[in-house]
Amino acid sequence: MASSRATSRSPRDIANVMQRLQDEQEIVQKRTFTKWINSHLAKRKPPMVVDDLFEDMKDGVKLLALLEVLSGQKLPCEQGRRMKRIHAVANIGTALKFLEGRKIKLVNINSMDIADGRPSIVLGLMWTIILYFQIEELTSNLPQLQSLSSSASSVDSIVSSETASPPSKRKVATKIQGNAKKALLKWVQYTAGKQIGIEVKDFGRSWRSGVAFHSVIHAIRPELVDLEKVKGRSNRENLEDAFTIAETQLGIPRLLDPEDVDVDKPDEKSIMTYVAQFLKHYPDVHNAGSDGLETDREDRLILKEMKVWIEQFERDLTRAQMTESNLQDKYQSFKHFRVQYEIKRKQIEHLIQPLHRDGKLSLDQALVKQSWDRVSSRLFDWHIQLDKSLPAPLGTIGAWLYRAEVALREEITIQQVHEETANTIQRKLEQHKDLLQNTDAHKRAFHEIYRTRSVNGIPVPPDQLEDMAERFHFVSSTSELHLMKMEFLELKYRLLSLLVLAESKLKSWIIKYGRRESVELLLQNYISFIENSKFFEQYEVTYQILKQTAEMYVKADGSVEEAENVMKFMNETTAQWRNLSVEVRSVRSMLEEVISNWDRYGNTVASLQAWLEDAEKMLSQSETAKKDFFRNLPHWIQQHTAMNEAGNFLIETCDEMVSRDLKQQLLLLNGRWRELFMEVKQYARADEMDRMKKEYTDCVTILSGFTTEAHRKFSEPLEVSFINIKLLIQDLEDIEQRVPVMDAQYKMITKTAHLIAKESPQEEANEMFATMSRLKEQLTKVKECYSPLLYESQQLSVPLEELEKHITSVYDLLGKINEIITVLEREAQSSALFKQKHQELLACQESCKKTLGLVEKGSQTVQKFVTLSNVLKHFDQTKLQRQIADVHVAFQNMVKKTGDWKKHAETNSRLMKKFEESRAELEKVLRVAQEGLEEEGDPEELLRKHTEFFSQLDQRVLNAFLKACDELTDILPEQEQQGLQEAVRKLHKQWKDLQGEAPYHLLHLKIAVEKKRFLAFIEECKAELERETKLVPQEGSEKVIKEHRMFFSDKGPHHLCEKRLQLIEELCVKLPVRDPVRETPITCHSALKELRAAIDSTYVELMENPDKWKDYTSRFSEFSSWITAKETQLKAFKDRAIDATNHSQIKRASDEIRNDVTKNGETLSWLKSRLKILIEVSSENEAQKKGDELAKLSSSFKALVTLLSEVEKMLSNFGDCVQYKEIVKSSLEELISGSQEVQEQAEKILDTENLFEAQQLLLHHQQKTKMISAKKRDLQQQMAQAQQGAGGLAGPGQEELRKLESTLASVEQGRERQERRIQVTLRKWERFETNKETVVRYLFQTGSNHERFLSFSSLESLSSELEQTKEFSKRTESIAIQAENLVKEASEIPLGPKNKQLLRQQAASIKEQVKKLEDTLEEDIKTMEMVKNKWDHFGSNFENLSIWITEKEKELNALETSSSAMDMQINQIKVTIQEIESKISSITELEEEAQSFAQFITTGESARIKAKLTQIRRYWEELREQAQHLEGTVLGHLSQQQKFEDNLQRIQQSVSEFEDKLSEPIKICSSATETYRVLQEHMDLCQALESLSSTVAALSASARKVVRRDSCLQEAAALQQRYEGALGKAKERQTALEDLLAHWQRLEKELSSFLTWLERCEAVASSPEMGMSADRVKVEGELQLIQASSRKCTEGK
Repeated sequence: MASSRATSRSPRDIANVMQRLQDEQEIVQKRTFTKWINSHLAKRKPPMVVDDLFEDMKDGVKLLALLEVLSGQKLPCEQGRRMKRIHAVANIGTALKFLEGRKIKLVNINSMDIADGRPSIVLGLMWTIILYFQIEELTSNLPQLQSLSSSASSVDSIVSSETASPPSKRKVATKIQGNAKKALLKWVQYTAGKQIGIEVKDFGRSWRSGVAFHSVIHAIRPELVDLEKVKGRSNRENLEDAFTIAETQLGIPRLLDPEDVDVDKPDEKSIMTYVAQFLKHYPDVHNAGSDGLETDREDRLILKEMKVWIEQFERDLTRAQMTESNLQDKYQSFKHFRVQYEIKRKQIEHLIQPLHRDGKLSLDQALVKQSWDRVSSRLFDWHIQLDKSLPAPLGTIGAWLYRAEVALREEITIQQVHEETANTIQRKLEQHKDLLQNTDAHKRAFHEIYRTRSVNGIPVPPDQLEDMAERFHFVSSTSELHLMKMEFLELKYRLLSLLVLAESKLKSWIIKYGRRESVELLLQNYISFIENSKFFEQYEVTYQILKQTAEMYVKADGSVEEAENVMKFMNETTAQWRNLSVEVRSVRSMLEEVISNWDRYGNTVASLQAWLEDAEKMLSQSETAKKDFFRNLPHWIQQHTAMNEAGNFLIETCDEMVSRDLKQQLLLLNGRWRELFMEVKQYARADEMDRMKKEYTDCVTILSGFTTEAHRKFSEPLEVSFINIKLLIQDLEDIEQRVPVMDAQYKMITKTAHLIAKESPQEEANEMFATMSRLKEQLTKVKECYSPLLYESQQLSVPLEELEKHITSVYDLLGKINEIITVLEREAQSSALFKQKHQELLACQESCKKTLGLVEKGSQTVQKFVTLSNVLKHFDQTKLQRQIADVHVAFQNMVKKTGDWKKHAETNSRLMKKFEESRAELEKVLRVAQEGLEEEGDPEELLRKHTEFFSQLDQRVLNAFLKACDELTDILPEQEQQGLQEAVRKLHKQWKDLQGEAPYHLLHLKIAVEKKRFLAFIEECKAELERETKLVPQEGSEKVIKEHRMFFSDKGPHHLCEKRLQLIEELCVKLPVRDPVRETPITCHSALKELRAAIDSTYVELMENPDKWKDYTSRFSEFSSWITAKETQLKAFKDRAIDATNHSQIKRASDEIRNDVTKNGETLSWLKSRLKILIEVSSENEAQKKGDELAKLSSSFKALVTLLSEVEKMLSNFGDCVQYKEIVKSSLEELISGSQEVQEQAEKILDTENLFEAQQLLLHHQQKTKMISAKKRDLQQQMAQAQQGAGGLAGPGQEELRKLESTLASVEQGRERQERRIQVTLRKWERFETNKETVVRYLFQTGSNHERFLSFSSLESLSSELEQTKEFSKRTESIAIQAENLVKEASEIPLGPKNKQLLRQQAASIKEQVKKLEDTLEEDIKTMEMVKNKWDHFGSNFENLSIWITEKEKELNALETSSSAMDMQINQIKVTIQEIESKISSITELEEEAQSFAQFITTGESARIKAKLTQIRRYWEELREQAQHLEGTVLGHLSQQQKFEDNLQRIQQSVSEFEDKLSEPIKICSSATETYRVLQEHMDLCQALESLSSTVAALSASARKVVRRDSCLQEAAALQQRYEGALGKAKERQTALEDLLAHWQRLEKELSSFLTWLERCEAVASSPEMGMSADRVKVEGELQLIQASSRKCTEGK
């Protein structure tokens, strides 16, 4: 059993070991490759460092940097702080394209796997880079090793494990054949190993000792290494020394550590990477090529020799094929050539492997390959020809067998495209199925030929037949597995094709996107490919089918390695699909997000551009219009933010050209927005005061409503009930929770009221302050009242809840009792449901009494509590008292109803039961009777059954039913009596109808039975007459007459016909006259008459038939002659005297006569029997004559027999008398000695070692006794016979025989006593062994269960095990009593000393083992009870701690969303943190408790408990972090709030100062100069006011970050409104001053012109009057202009 378990676990163990080795190799490779990469990245400017290879390669930046250093080329790279996965995939794609451009094959390496950091793929890529850029470049410089390089590049020859790994998990480099690896190994062997004498076979274990590294260093610089010293050191010392010398002396980076190499299986890729660096430092690689060139010449010489051998082999093969000979010789010749072919095949295939880098063969290789292919083809053709030349059908079978072998051995060509590979495999699979479906038919035909060794008599060569048998075995044994493997491979490549298709599609979807239309096309393509074609469902179906096929294939194959490969493929495919499917599923959301951002960007840009145009036009409008227009400026701020977010997202995800266009468009729009926003930002806040007033009014209303409602709850009357109290408690708790909120709201509206009061009239402000004072008083009163009332109510709710529960229980029990009574009234008392419900009724009554007592006690408690309380005076107990009284009344009603039901039930149940039973019995009788009247079938069977049934009909059944009905009618309601009477009448009528129909029905059945029997007898007689007529010519009349007489005797069928006919007539008379059955006797009479005539005529014909005595007469005469002759001979013997001389002769003659007498006695018997027969068929005279003759002959035969007996007696007496004495004596002596010997052997039975052997000896003893008894009986019989025949034997001989007989009798008596004693002892021994076996079996079973280390997988299993152990302990006590009895029985059994001592020892040992088991069980029980208690305590503590943590999380969440004061929140958080810190001791105690019983639980359960403890510790740490974070958050909010209030006060002061300055009237200006000075002062004021704009905006922004966001936003909005009002006033005043300055400037200009004109006019005034009219008009016009200007100036002032 152990071996089977080990076998079953071995594949898993192997897989675990392989996985562990693979993980170790990955770790070593990761460390080595990282050091190699860093050694090259150190050369970059600026240098880079790879810390974690798998993580640092994800973004592709360092990968591109490495390729730049290795290749010297500049590669495009996307990098930055906000890199996304799409950028990382693009970088990795650039690196892979670069490698592919260098003709480096990257098998199944894709960008997403590198971006995911998949270890196997990253390591594979790094190995490919190292192989190409270091190892191959260095080895390609070795001229002598160039011939060892294979196809175009060593990287080209890298083969991934196609049959074992999916695309993402395939090893990038798993097999290197004849390439750089071989070249590097050759270099080490030729330079270092060969020169120093060290054998280096590989890049694995050969380097473990470190000597190989030292030999390479020695080959480069011999003075650095002392090889003799190296050979005497440990591996680690050698490795450390070699790596240090290489790093310090040769400048080779230390890529390996000693612990990486000193392992069972060092990683060869890491060693190759390190060793290849030594090639750079080798002094002269060209001189090292002589050995390689020599090897090349040797290879060419070998190829030429092989070509000569192949050509000679081909010639010999052709001659042998053309030679005329029989099939046997030809096949022997073929076998000879095939053996030579197989010997050379591996060597030649190795020689024709490609050696050049372009994958081409050399000329010698090509010639050898051509010749070898030709020979192979000719040999195979010859084999087919030999099979076909066999005689049909063997030739056909041979041809089919060849095709089957080719199909089974055919290699699968792996195409570049997996879909093509799958299609190819599918076609081949169908072909192979068609070919192999005839396997069984061909196999059966071949086995028949193989069994006969010939075909249609033509012999078949045995060797060829055996060969075909082996081939058949191969085909039949591998065909099914081959087809399963083909199916697996087809599905495998189908799955791989789906994976590759998904990867290719994914690459096309995660690109840099273009415009919205192109993204929509990508989304449509995604939907069409993924959703419309149901790609995921298709993959899942393919995977499930593949999984089932793989399981069947692995099960059928049975190979551990193949099972591991398949399992590895399935696991890796599952892992890849898991990651790939997530990527593919996320594509749609990504595309939809891009389209959504395009839509959002387009909509916001269009609307924002239109609004900007309108806004820019609005800047030139009036202030009121601007204020109205820019009132919704916050909305456009949000639109602007949304536009920038969408635009930035698109810039990051779209290609370069689209990103550039988006950047330019955003730059223009943001510039316009900034310019406009600086002009209009003051309009973003309006109507702040109205909002504050509305907020004040709403808060006052809420507070007033709260206090009013609270006072109403405190004072209104309340009926005492649990619901009312519960609702009151909920209201009070709600008040308790709302009080802090109301306080905070009161404080908030207090501040708001102060802000409003500053800008409100004094009367309105006083009213507001009075309202606030009243609200404060009401809140204080609420705080004082709710707490004691809540406490008292909570105290009252507990007993009240219990009271109402008991009342409810009483009513539930009463309702249940009513339901039970209702059910019982409908049910019969005999039913199981009635009994069950009756028991429930009794239980409910008892429970109801107890609950009623609890109700009374609870009501007294509640009443006392309410009466004594000072705060519950408004509670009304009337309803509660009424409820208690109702409960008592309901209980009394129930008691009365239950008593009434019991009386009524007892009365009705008896009558109903009696009625139902009688009715059921009557209906059953009627139903069976009716079925009998309608039944059809065999009349005899029906008559028997119906007669029996109708004879048992009893009128008492009906009478009992009618009586029960009458009794039931008396107790039934009137509406039910009518239905009952109708049922009774119907059943009564059925009974009467049945009694009338039954006699005639039985009479018809009897007539039918008799008629059937009559006709059967008639047909039997007719058949007999026909048979006799046909039998006379064949058998003779004698036999036929006897049979005729026998058949037609008085008891024959024809006489029975007469009786049947008479009976039919008697029965028909009893029928009614019109019954058609009365005509039956007439037809029967005619049939009987015809039968009698036929019988008489047949008998006459038989009697007249002659020739009956012929055989009898012949044998009679022969017998008579023999009697006469023998009688004469015996009389002669009797007359002669018998002596020793003639005794034998007479004896022999008498024996012959005795034999003849026996034979002829049979003849006499035959004659008598024959005569008796013939007399019956002959006349009386003839019979009398023949009888007399036979009697005379019989008398002669008897006389002969008597004479013969007398002669034999004479002979016997003579012989017996001579031999009697010696025979009897020797037999007696033999019996006596045998009995004594048996008696001696019997004494040894009780000295045997075991019971079985004793029983076997006893059985053997009894068999010998039986043999002796049988011999004794035979001897006694012989003695009796001899004494009868001897007459008078001599006296002394007789006396000696009597003595021997008495001795034998005494020996027999002793033997019998001994045997009885042994049997009794063995029965006791057997009973002892049975009891011992019972105890030992129990010890074995129980001991095997308890001789183990206590380990439990769960608390339930521990409890179950504890119960089982206790049961075992109880059983063990009874077994201990049995063990005590064993000790007593062992001392009482009378065995031999040795056996008796052994039995005592066994009994004592068993008793000791039982005692030990008892002690073990007792100890186990104590241990398990201890563990169970600790485990229970641990579970309860763990659960309590978990609940506590959950509650604290809820408290912290509540605090996080609480609107209470921050100081209160901080205090609560600090208290919570202290409680959390104190709980670490609980966790420690839990860990100690778990550790105390950890040794008694399984590893899995221990791990689960540790995981729970780790989880609870993590939850505790998260709770602590949450509390600390919340404390920091609240403190930060408090700091922000304080900072906001300080800034608000400072800015309010500044705005108030500006408002005070702006409220001063404009100074009266008497000139433009004075006006300009005032304007300059005002512009300084505006500039200072505008400089305050950023401070106000910052204040508004900070208001959004504080906790009291709404109130702070209101305050900030109010300040913003004041600021904007002041700024508006400043701009209005600036505008007015600017207009005034313009008027002053125009006035002074016009005044100057007027004064000039006036001076000119005064000069002209001295001219004559005739020129005065025109000038006057002009002067008047100028005067009017001056007056208008003066008015404007006055208005401006």
